[in-house]
Amino acid sequence: MFCFSQRRRLSTKKSERMWAALMIPTFLFLSLFSVGCAQEPVSTTDGSDNYPILWDQISGSITEFPVQNNKIIIDIWKYADRLKMYKILMRESDKYFAQFGKNNSENVLWALTIFYGRLYKTDRFSDPSNSSVCSFGGGCISSSSGWGGINFYVIAMNFLAAVESGFLRDIPYEIEFLSGEERRSDFCYSIEECRRAYPQAMDVAKRFYQYMQSRMTLSKFGTIPIINRDDTTVIKYMWDAHRAAVNVAMPKFNDILLSRDRTAAVLVPGKCASLSTAWQDPPHSSRSEYSSATERDFTMDFLSAFEFCEAAEYRPYFASTVEILIGFPHRLLTDQDAKILAPDFNLYEKAHLTSITALSRVNKITGGLLLTFWKKLMSLSEVNKAFGRFLIKRLLLIPDF
Repeated sequence: MFCFSQRRRLSTKKSERMWAALMIPTFLFLSLFSVGCAQEPVSTTDGSDNYPILWDQISGSITEFPVQNNKIIIDIWKYADRLKMYKILMRESDKYFAQFGKNNSENVLWALTIFYGRLYKTDRFSDPSNSSVCSFGGGCISSSSGWGGINFYVIAMNFLAAVESGFLRDIPYEIEFLSGEERRSDFCYSIEECRRAYPQAMDVAKRFYQYMQSRMTLSKFGTIPIINRDDTTVIKYMWDAHRAAVNVAMPKFNDILLSRDRTAAVLVPGKCASLSTAWQDPPHSSRSEYSSATERDFTMDFLSAFEFCEAAEYRPYFASTVEILIGFPHRLLTDQDAKILAPDFNLYEKAHLTSITALSRVNKITGGLLLTFWKKLMSLSEVNKAFGRFLIKRLLLIPDF
């Protein structure tokens, strides 16, 4: 028995070393593959385009919301109301990052805020069974949208945890979200409801806001407080809270995101061939009433691939968020995009889609071992995380030619 256990430990260690050795070549191969599939260089978008729509038209004050029966009422199914929640969190947290970067550009909540705006702008909050419902410009978020539901938990748990922890000071009334007309049981609408249903996820989000409040003020430069900088911990806690919310939300939208037997298919930009013929969709894969299989698969692949970013504690600042999202597809994917991406996708989008899909598929083929060992490798040292961030940028970004 002892010898068997010893052999098993040695086998496990050998497997870990093998995967650690394969990690870097795998990422470099995928990055070279995505670059090879790209066709033409394009310039990045202007900085002003990266702020969420309506960002400059809201103040970020809790007084923007109506009060009824001694409760602050937030219509969380309106784009503008969720945006107000993000801006309130940004304004209250700015003082902790005031000395870091121009215009608080190194506030760690920029990643969540910018991505929220990108989801709305790319029409991913519309009803997948009827794209005219809550389509871009309509100002609403469909409760039947997979992206809308996942984002619900990201912002709801962040906002409610901020209130519960005392991070949002002087909130005079209880917060209540207006419930959607459909899928009421899939969501929680108050601190009490969310804590009762998801205490662990709420604790993870609360830890993030409690930690920010614990950061010491070392001095002041005029009216600007100089806070001790500990990016490592605050970024880790932010991404932990994000992942906890995503993990709560994803199982609730299996009927939207996993409504067919997901197989290892790879998006093919332009004339680039697939990595393996084994990665093609089966000829008779089913289609559901919801959005295209290609868009559903991209959603799951993106969320899966983003776990690699979280494990490496990717810097969630303004510039680095814009950078990593430069290739996020500007519109919903159609089933026609599964084989050859349409000409309206630029170089960055083609490379992003190829890389995200390939990384997710490799992880799936290995039974999740790629992500498991990546997380273990990242947890060993800050040097590993820094190198991990370099590999991620190399994978998701096309270098200037």
